[in-house]
Amino acid sequence: MAKAKPKLYGEKFGTENVKIIQDSDKVNVKELDPKYAHIQVTYVKPYFDDKELTERKTEFERNHNINRFVFEAPYTLSGKKQGCIEEQCKRRTILTTSNSFPYVKKRIAINYEQQIHLKPIDVATDEIKDKTAELQKLCSSADVDMIQLQLKLQGCVSVQVNAGPLAYARAFLNDSQASKYPAKKVNELKDMFRKFIQACSIALELNERLIKEDQIEYHEGLKSNFRDMVKELSDIIHEQIIQEDPMHSPWMSNTLHVFCAISGTSSDRSYGSPRYTAEI
Repeated sequence: MAKAKPKLYGEKFGTENVKIIQDSDKVNVKELDPKYAHIQVTYVKPYFDDKELTERKTEFERNHNINRFVFEAPYTLSGKKQGCIEEQCKRRTILTTSNSFPYVKKRIAINYEQQIHLKPIDVATDEIKDKTAELQKLCSSADVDMIQLQLKLQGCVSVQVNAGPLAYARAFLNDSQASKYPAKKVNELKDMFRKFIQACSIALELNERLIKEDQIEYHEGLKSNFRDMVKELSDIIHEQIIQEDPMHSPWMSNTLHVFCAISGTSSDRSYGSPRYTAEI
């Protein structure tokens, strides 16, 4: 890991001549006026490895005593920032600070910077993992946010050709594509899709229990898209992901019951989640 330094641009770095670069990804340093001091600022999130996630179970624990943060940037090997799914890479930067937040000071020096480069199939697995975690968090909340739940569901069960989770399955798991990638990576993506489908099932069942009559038609549309997604994904990986009606299986009911039972203890909703920024 290399020691990180803030990106400061300008000949005169003084408090009265500081400009904040809000959209730093699109800034060309050569075009900056050198008579001003420029600070590049990015939004970061607390970073935890798998072991820490099992230990830090509440929102309070995941937003206090934090000294590692992460931000990500997309790129392609051709040099473009954005590309098609098969060439889209991602650079994950993990920053370690000298002290932990919250702190008596608002700014803490960055001691170390670590970069992890994700290849396209890794990006796909990571995206599906994030969507699964988001659904699980919404379903296990003590006070379900119906708007967020439905927005997430709508994006997750999309069956459009070039959008939604299925686009990753078509790009990396089809017979003509899977052979291009290491078997371990392909199996990891398949396993993440299985967990994703389970999370979608739980979220749909929860939504069905909570909606009012004026949303029944909307919910039926979500269920129809979900069934189409499950069918296509099963055809792609040659595996029946869900053996029976996914919306009324005993497994679904039992799993949803577990989510509801733990909803009051899985997060401490008395504390908000701070927003962190970092000078990079």
